[in-house]
Amino acid sequence: MSVRIRRMVPEDYDAAYALWEQTVGMRLTALNNTYGGIAKLIAQNPQTCLVATTDGPASGDEVRSSDGSRIVGTALGAVDGRKGYLYHVAVDERWRGQGLGSSLISRVCDVFKADGIITISLLTTADNVGGQQFWESQGWRRRPDVVYFTRDLE
Repeated sequence: MSVRIRRMVPEDYDAAYALWEQTVGMRLTALNNTYGGIAKLIAQNPQTCLVATTDGPASGDEVRSSDGSRIVGTALGAVDGRKGYLYHVAVDERWRGQGLGSSLISRVCDVFKADGIITISLLTTADNVGGQQFWESQGWRRRPDVVYFTRDLE
């Protein structure tokens, strides 16, 4: 079964969110992960919000993407004008170990580099050991000098 990587569109939200919910270590309450929040991120970063899809058979009550395919991976890239960020990098457990996450990340990084972005950051939770091991295996460095703060405006 082949996998295709394409730009994410807001209509992919339900299927992507279903993947994120089943991904260990994904904290969906930490950011604005509503349909509107993700649609805004996509609108502001259309080249770097990606999904990996397959046309494989549906299983049970599986949520399908906007084109009827099955979303098996996501990577949402965003920039602030000087730095890039990765959000919601997730690969369906059944598709891990095949380079799909690396391909998604590489595609986002290629766009960042072409746009003159030379530094990229991401966050993972302290208890997501598997995620931390993945990022370190991909050449990402841990920042021991940073303490991360957050504040909701609502």
